[in-house]
Amino acid sequence: MFLGGKEMENAEMEFITEAERKKLLWSLRSDFVWTGKKIPESVEIEGEEYRLLDMVRELGKKEFPEPDEAAEIRALIPKLRAQAKANEDMLETEELTKAEAEALYEEAVGLLRAVMELKDKLGGKSSEASAEEFKRMLTVQKVADEKRWQQFIKSIK
Repeated sequence: MFLGGKEMENAEMEFITEAERKKLLWSLRSDFVWTGKKIPESVEIEGEEYRLLDMVRELGKKEFPEPDEAAEIRALIPKLRAQAKANEDMLETEELTKAEAEALYEEAVGLLRAVMELKDKLGGKSSEASAEEFKRMLTVQKVADEKRWQQFIKSIK
């Protein structure tokens, strides 16, 4: 699914197939797709640049964000979700090369990861404090993902 080296050169000219599109969309719609993904350094939304990685790091250093900072983050979260959804919609409807599709996918999952991190920081959760809850949710999600995967396999046969 993820490309590198010579595959990437071919991906810049080759369009994604319908099966590849479905695979990316299935993965993107998984509840924990953002797990282990990198937060983008920055993202431009509505003409404004947000330094997401720096924002998450700075919040991690504080016990509680300042009220104005928290308000800014609460306003940013829906924008990040909307951008991830726009990427998903483009993946679903546009004619894309493999490289373009991969870039849209990676940006979308990075934005979703940023949303989760920002929400956790606003809620006062630290990564360590929510680890047990995460493990429990991940186990439940694995079962649901396996069922969706089986349905996907049946749909492409």
